Amino acid sequence: MKSACDSGKGGIKTFLSLVFLAGVVFSAARIIPVYLDNYELQSYLNNVAVQATVQSPPVTSEAVQDEILVKAESLGLPVERKDIKVSISRTVRIDLDYSVYVDLKFYTVTLHFTPSAENSNII
Repeated sequence: MKSACDSGKGGIKTFLSLVFLAGVVFSAARIIPVYLDNYELQSYLNNVAVQATVQSPPVTSEAVQDEILVKAESLGLPVERKDIKVSISRTVRIDLDYSVYVDLKFYTVTLHFTPSAENSNII
């Protein structure tokens, strides 16, 4: 009596499993760096919000937007000026809203991010 491996059925399952695993690894290699870049941008926003709160003379919304645009560009993120909302008073609030399109060769994934930061003056 022949086993599954002798008839070739086990080989097909193994091949399909390896193809599936390769697809998962490829997708993860394309998607995870975008999440890491967003995490780094979020950390940067937190720092900018703190600095803008204590800076003297007071910083302008446009200057904060410029800083964020430079950082996003250095990370390769598709952030535009219109995606950045900055409010400066006793509280500094920064909101971003942007999407990254990741081409997986067989499908394009849209990753939508809305990082934000806020810091209040304690005086």
